Amino acid sequence: FDLRNYGQSDKVSEYEDLGLLSYRDVLGAINFLEEIGFNTNQIGLHGISLGASTAIFAAAKNRNINAIWAESSLAEFNLILKDEIARYGLPSIFGPAVSLGGKILTGIDPADLNPAKKLNSKQNYFFTHGEKDLRILPHHFEYFKNYSKEHKIKSNFWLVADTYHVDAMFKYPDEYANKMKIFFEANLN
Repeated sequence: FDLRNYGQSDKVSEYEDLGLLSYRDVLGAINFLEEIGFNTNQIGLHGISLGASTAIFAAAKNRNINAIWAESSLAEFNLILKDEIARYGLPSIFGPAVSLGGKILTGIDPADLNPAKKLNSKQNYFFTHGEKDLRILPHHFEYFKNYSKEHKIKSNFWLVADTYHVDAMFKYPDEYANKMKIFFEANLN
């Protein structure tokens, strides 16, 4: 399904909510699946790029979701802010201004964008990331890996060699599908 402001869903804003509100779209989809007969333990989440953050936020709100696959997710606001400022060639001193501007324009505090801190030790995660990702740099993957180890989060990790942003599923479709199948079968009833 399309999250708000994407594809065929309603356009509700000129600005991206960074997954901090659109996680409710995911919760709505879960509610729909439950209404048509699925049990929560049969529902897993697969999020790609910013959708991975959104899936993590939704799972944090619905702790009955047992399996979350996060493809090329950002991990922590300060990391992505530094990356984005550097991408545009600005000095890091612009960080607080960019953050404040985002908050004023959208009403959303981008400092809340910390998917790693929403992970739960009772849920299961699979993190995959392209080794050569230039959009969301691989240090986000490493952040998830270190955070998961430190907080005893049940997680699997696959840093995919010779791939860029959300590239692995296209470059290695059979291996990607097999890993996904094994993960969801192991963590869903």
